[in-house]
Amino acid sequence: MEEDKSKINTPKTTASSTKKAKPTKEQKELKKLKEKLTECEQLLFDSNQRHLRLAAEFDNYRKRTQREISEIIEYAGEKVLRNIIPVVDDFDRALASHEGEQTSCESLQQGLEMIFKKFTKTLADMDVKVMESMNQPFNPDLHHAVMAKEVEGVEPDMVVEEFEKGYTYKKHVLRHAKVVVSK
Repeated sequence: MEEDKSKINTPKTTASSTKKAKPTKEQKELKKLKEKLTECEQLLFDSNQRHLRLAAEFDNYRKRTQREISEIIEYAGEKVLRNIIPVVDDFDRALASHEGEQTSCESLQQGLEMIFKKFTKTLADMDVKVMESMNQPFNPDLHHAVMAKEVEGVEPDMVVEEFEKGYTYKKHVLRHAKVVVSK
């Protein structure tokens, strides 16, 4: 009797039940859409990761350049100061060597001329040049006219006197020359 029960409970296998059921058109389309969705999700994830890395790199770049620019601004005059210090040392030595003595004006004059030459050489080495203004046509980009006077035998708008020399640094005017212009 037990045999009969086991036969009753087990389903009969038929040829159609051993084969897998063919997926329907909707199931195939659903499978394709799921694959496409998975692919799109992966692309979105990769894009988000790339975006985050790029944003972090840009932020690091921005911070680094701000730090470098602030250092450049803070220490911009360092080279100039290093070149001026030896001139200050020369002044210090000149004053110390003549301290308490009655020195001749001639030796003091020579010492000052040596320091002046050294200082102008230092400026020239840094591309600072003195402008030639005398007997040149007045140029408002280079000169600052403080006076105008009539001078015989000189064309109008010519520089006839220079109160302060003008200086250029590379292609820029550091200081305009203060001049007197002919009328």
